[in-house]
Amino acid sequence: MEILLIDEVAKMLKVSPSTLSRWAEESRKGTGTFPLPVSARGGKRRWLLSDIEQYLESLSTVKAVPASVRKPRRNAKAHAQRQSVTDRALAKYRTQEDEV
Repeated sequence: MEILLIDEVAKMLKVSPSTLSRWAEESRKGTGTFPLPVSARGGKRRWLLSDIEQYLESLSTVKAVPASVRKPRRNAKAHAQRQSVTDRALAKYRTQEDEV
């Protein structure tokens, strides 16, 4: 039974330790699926390797969620405005390129 420190789990999953903390907190509240850390001396968070491996396997079986089902962006209006500015700039660039 191998036990991993938060930094080891973060490196393994290629996320920051603060992201792991957030995921663990979401799981504690019942809204997340990330495994909870095990109790350890000194209040340090540690995870069982088997729990992490099981979590990764569960992710590989999850199907991709279509865009129509995903949550809307928090700032959808601002995103749309930025996108339209980008589109106009791109269109302007393309017309200048065609003239040359």
